[in-house]
Amino acid sequence: MEKKKIIKICIIVLAVVVVLVLVYMTRNYIIAKNIIDKNVAKAVQSESIHTKTIIKEGENVKETFDNYKKGDKELTINIMNNEDGSETKISVYTVGTSKTTYYENKEGKFVEQEEVQEMPAITEEDAYAQFEKESKISTFLAGAFTSFKSVNIDGKDCYLIEKSDLPIFKDFENGKNKTEIYVDKDTGLIEKTVADGLITEYECEFNNVNNDIFLEPDINEYEPYI
Repeated sequence: MEKKKIIKICIIVLAVVVVLVLVYMTRNYIIAKNIIDKNVAKAVQSESIHTKTIIKEGENVKETFDNYKKGDKELTINIMNNEDGSETKISVYTVGTSKTTYYENKEGKFVEQEEVQEMPAITEEDAYAQFEKESKISTFLAGAFTSFKSVNIDGKDCYLIEKSDLPIFKDFENGKNKTEIYVDKDTGLIEKTVADGLITEYECEFNNVNNDIFLEPDINEYEPYI
C-alpha cells in the first residue's frame, strides 16, 4: 500500500514537472514568434528603413554603420576610428544595378564603380525564411528552448537572450564566446549586444528617409581606386 502511494506521488510530481516544462516552452515560443512577426511586418510594410550600428569599447566608439534603404536605392556609410586617431570613411551608394563606393582616409579620397545584381523587393515569405528555421517544428523547438529574461536597460523593458538557435539571433552571436542580446519588448528590435568587451548598439527608424540622403558627392574630387 505504501509503495503504491509513493508511485502515485511520483507520477503526480512528474506530471506537474512536464506541465511546467510545456508551459515554459510555449511561453518562450510565443515570445520568439512575436519578435519574428514584428520584424517581418517592419521589413515588408516599411517604405524606407534607416538602421544605425555603433560599436563601442568602453566609452570609445570604434566603428559606426549607417544604412539607408528606399525603393531601389541604398546607402551604407561606414566610419572607422583608427588607433592613430585618424578616420576612415567608406560610403557605398547603390541605385538599381549601379554601385559606387567612395573611400576617404588620411591617404586621400578614392572612388570605385561597378555593376551589381539588382536586389528584388523583399516579400513576406522571404522575410520569414530569413528569420525562421526550415520547418515549423524546428522553429518551435528553437524558440521554445530560447531563454528570455526580462531586464531593463536605458529605461526600456527588454528581453535578454544569451543563447538561441533562432536565425534572427544567430548573426549577433560570437562563436563559442558568450554574447548578451537585448531585444526591446515593445518593438521586437535588437537594442544592444555585449560580447568580448565590445558593446554594439542598434538604432532603427522607418518611413523617415529623405531622398536627399542619396545624393552622391562630386566624383571629380576622388581618384580612381586601385
